[in-house]
Amino acid sequence: MSTIAFSSIIFWELTEEPFKLIDEENLHMAETLAQRIRDARGLLDDLNLEDMPYDPDHYWIMAKDEKGRILYRSKLTQFTDLSLSTKKSRYLIEKQISRSEIWLQQDSNDDVMFRVMVIRENRGGQFMEIRIGKPVEDLEEELIELGIHIGGSLFLCAAGIIILSYVLAGRILRPISTIINQSREISDNSLDKRIPIGKNRDELYELSVALNTMFDRIQHSFNHQREFIGNASHELKSPITRLMLAQEDMLMSENLSPSAENSMIKQLETSRRMSHLVKNLLDLSRMEQQDILNNVEMDLSVLIGRILDDYTDVLAEKGIRIRNQVGASLPVTGDSEKLFRLFVNLIDNAIRYNLPSGGEIKIKGKKSKTDLCLEILNSGSKIPEQDIPHLFEQFYRVEKSRSLALGGSGLGLAIARKIVILHNGRIEITNGPDQMIQTTVWLPRNRYAEQA
Repeated sequence: MSTIAFSSIIFWELTEEPFKLIDEENLHMAETLAQRIRDARGLLDDLNLEDMPYDPDHYWIMAKDEKGRILYRSKLTQFTDLSLSTKKSRYLIEKQISRSEIWLQQDSNDDVMFRVMVIRENRGGQFMEIRIGKPVEDLEEELIELGIHIGGSLFLCAAGIIILSYVLAGRILRPISTIINQSREISDNSLDKRIPIGKNRDELYELSVALNTMFDRIQHSFNHQREFIGNASHELKSPITRLMLAQEDMLMSENLSPSAENSMIKQLETSRRMSHLVKNLLDLSRMEQQDILNNVEMDLSVLIGRILDDYTDVLAEKGIRIRNQVGASLPVTGDSEKLFRLFVNLIDNAIRYNLPSGGEIKIKGKKSKTDLCLEILNSGSKIPEQDIPHLFEQFYRVEKSRSLALGGSGLGLAIARKIVILHNGRIEITNGPDQMIQTTVWLPRNRYAEQA
């Protein structure tokens, strides 16, 4: 803005200064002509125009007395009239004069710009009005050209300033962008990453050091938490197993009363639930500490068939109809043990939270150019919409009393999501069609799958 304002002031001064000089020239010519007319006492034949400052024929000049009688007129007055009715003593007026009649630096449209001055004198009781105009068409063209040059220069300067500002801002903000991008990449699975430290010990250097120190503390806390969960789960596993064995031995005794046997059965169920919980905690801790996959080429349709064979008795006992619609092979590269655990958890979940009787499970498989998609649908109660975003959180249960009664630990879906993330896939649970709950797993295809 300051550049535009400064340029506007310069342009205004450059346009005003030439007109001041022309006005002084017109005034000098008009005063000299007025003096010559007074010396001639109004007689045109006695008017002496020799030794005038400039040639009167190069000006449009009209001199009149108080009665409007013409005292003098120059040669240019026969080509146009500049007697504009205005109170201004100085003005610009544009007239059209054919270049075939006279050459006055006309433009392509035969337009000529005149700078006009009106002088009125009353000396010794003699009134006189002299209207004088000088052609300034060449000056107008020069001013237009000057305006174009200044405008073009302003545009180039503005463009240069914008480009330079963009480059400088990019260089200044590049370290900040690096810090932001690196901070976004750091997650619970990549806490070992750190923000690169610059050489200049400025504010950004201090910010990077402070953030790296904070990440060090977070990584230490995460590692300590994971180690604690793993160690605690491992330490709890053996005592709970011994406790379950002791309870089973006691149940085999013939000396137990019915009430004591019933109490022992409840304790054994509680111990089994604790064992299941500890096992899930241990598995989750291992997966969080070890993100390495033992990838092999495998067929998901075969894997699903094997899991369903293992659940044949459970499905028959609960009266659940199974419809395996996977059909064609679904080849994928992944960790067979973890993928087995993934679909065991999902199918077990579909069985556990199915209808009490007459339930159904559908399993569908399909593949696209980029993904393999496996859908597991089970009949059951509709999931409240507010609970869907929290289903994969650890220990989250939609119906806590029913989950405890069914033996759920609240970790199965958390483990399933962790396995899917390790395979760069996606998992989603929604309320599907026909009053069914739909669990969808997407796994990326591989070169083996594309060839199949």
